[in-house]
Amino acid sequence: MATPTPSDATPTHIHSVVTPTHTPSATPTATSSGTATPSATSSGTATLSDTSEFDLASLKRDPGLRRPIWKYPPNARDDIRHEYIRLGACQPQLRRDKYPATEFGTQRRRFQASWFNTFKWLEYSVSKDAAFCFPCYLFESDASSQHAFTIDGFKSWKRVNDNERCTFLVHIGTSNSPHKKAIKSYEGLKNVTRHQSLAEVKKNRLRLRATIEGVRYLSLQACALQGHMNHPFLVNHGHY
Repeated sequence: MATPTPSDATPTHIHSVVTPTHTPSATPTATSSGTATPSATSSGTATLSDTSEFDLASLKRDPGLRRPIWKYPPNARDDIRHEYIRLGACQPQLRRDKYPATEFGTQRRRFQASWFNTFKWLEYSVSKDAAFCFPCYLFESDASSQHAFTIDGFKSWKRVNDNERCTFLVHIGTSNSPHKKAIKSYEGLKNVTRHQSLAEVKKNRLRLRATIEGVRYLSLQACALQGHMNHPFLVNHGHY
């Protein structure tokens, strides 16, 4: 009986395993501290390495000098909101004669510090001699067309003590007004700030971003999220 040769013993149909040859665009890069930091992807998605850092201590307190919240990068807005909430609304308590008087016909009107007691959201800008809304500033979007209480400032003081036509009451509006929505968002973020320090919020956000980048990287490498798969025919061993 003939002994089969090696060529006879080899199966005629061999299933080859094709391994990915492309390199993911979100390849981690090492920082100076030796920690791997994911870089930006080719699609332009923001990652840890392109998150802008801001000196929160340099934020302007005067609402007339503040940069609109929607001009900050989206990744930085929550940190800025938390810091402004920590500082509180800008409500300088000046002597009555220190608020500039404005001529309205034969009358002279000026801002009154007592309005702070009635309208807790109210702010006053010394630089512009104008009133602003604190929650509306924090949650205004660039699509908003009403900037009187967020960017321009309001200073028609004769229209304040005008019963139901009071401009401050008109600004508050109905239950579904932009101001009421901003108040709701402000109260929600304020409650979070009470229970978590800014450092804790940033640390938790960093953990979440690192987890997302890790899952994205493993998915592009076709690696398992749990366990490992180091078969001899794979060319990219040791990823997990």
